[in-house]
Amino acid sequence: SIDVYIEVIQADGGTRTAGLTAASLALAEAGIPMADLVAAVAVGKIEGHLVLDLCDLEDKYGEADMPVAMAPRLNSIVLLQLNGRLAKEDFRRALEFAKKGITEIYQKQREALRKKYSGVSLMEV
Repeated sequence: SIDVYIEVIQADGGTRTAGLTAASLALAEAGIPMADLVAAVAVGKIEGHLVLDLCDLEDKYGEADMPVAMAPRLNSIVLLQLNGRLAKEDFRRALEFAKKGITEIYQKQREALRKKYSGVSLMEV
């Protein structure tokens, strides 16, 4: 059993999605075998517009907040929560928007791991 604790000292929204993303990267960095990394982002609807990565104020006063986490290589959604209401078409667009954001985050996670281990030989591991 592995427990991961995340302590948030100060936040302006996005703590759940940032925590999931950071925990996944920390587990990978520690060498814990996983089928894929998990990356997460929230999509919200504010004044009729879909936005990515809401701040605290947008989260509180927006029309909807939808955190999404995925294992991108597996094309698997591991978290999908909707607070508020979205029309069916807005939901579809929000999910696609989230997937694009998650893809960017996933690439940054992979780059960070590659950079960390680029100079490590197999004998050192």
